[in-house]
Amino acid sequence: MQIQASESILKIKRPSTKQFSETCKQFQPFIIEDVAQHWGACQNWSNDYLIKHCGDNMVPVRFYQKDFWSDHKNFANEDGYEPKKEIKLHEYINNHLEDRNLECYLSEAYFEERFPEIVGDVTYPEYLDRKAFVILWYGFSSTKFSSTTNLHFDPLHNIFAQIRGRKRILLYPPSNYLSFYPPLESPSGVGFNSKVNPDLLNLELFPKFPWQEKIEVILQPGEILYIPPFWWHHITAVDKNISLSFWYDLKIQDFFWQKKMLSVFFNIAPHYLSHTISAGKLSYFMEFFKSMFV
Repeated sequence: MQIQASESILKIKRPSTKQFSETCKQFQPFIIEDVAQHWGACQNWSNDYLIKHCGDNMVPVRFYQKDFWSDHKNFANEDGYEPKKEIKLHEYINNHLEDRNLECYLSEAYFEERFPEIVGDVTYPEYLDRKAFVILWYGFSSTKFSSTTNLHFDPLHNIFAQIRGRKRILLYPPSNYLSFYPPLESPSGVGFNSKVNPDLLNLELFPKFPWQEKIEVILQPGEILYIPPFWWHHITAVDKNISLSFWYDLKIQDFFWQKKMLSVFFNIAPHYLSHTISAGKLSYFMEFFKSMFV
């Protein structure tokens, strides 16, 4: 089973639901233009606006130890991350974003729960026939640190909207699961994560990793990137930026609708199932499997 990375990424403007569906079923990432840029979020979400409407809201911020991204035991394992701290949004914006000695990231904030005052600034995409679970990310880039999401895949459809600033996204097609070096040997290893930091070339440790198969995207404000389920991706801030992830659960019909997704799943499932059993986390696999029948 082999899924090739395209040399360049397809871009489409204002797709209809039918056009989105036809493009989506190719099981390739693509960019949607001229949609999100018209949302109030893209037009209004300055720091002053966010502080005015949500400044006292508590938000989850992850703080990183020095050299966190140089050791896969940190970013590939569940216990490698320090617990997030709850602080007010205005404190994060005024103090933490401007402190170039801090390494932190407002990541995976449940949008509707944390920012109910500005939900109306976003027009939720209606390309898929199910409810979106929306996550907000607010990070930055400096000479010492760039907000980063480790190389991983999601067993979900991800419609990723760039609201402010830019992000660099590396995409890898899901060919051979084990060639991405998931941390299956560790009880705290996360089966969706890779031990590889694609910004640190290491052929000795990771000789089978598909270094040359990446699609590199600099996602611009107002652009939307569709990331298919099981596609590996690594995300890094280029500027101070805000993004929204619209996550959609899989349904069983998706495995037959999207080309090669079923074979991708069967390539991953035995290894991931074995890992969850040995780590005493079988419930993780069962929750994912049951979600496909919703």
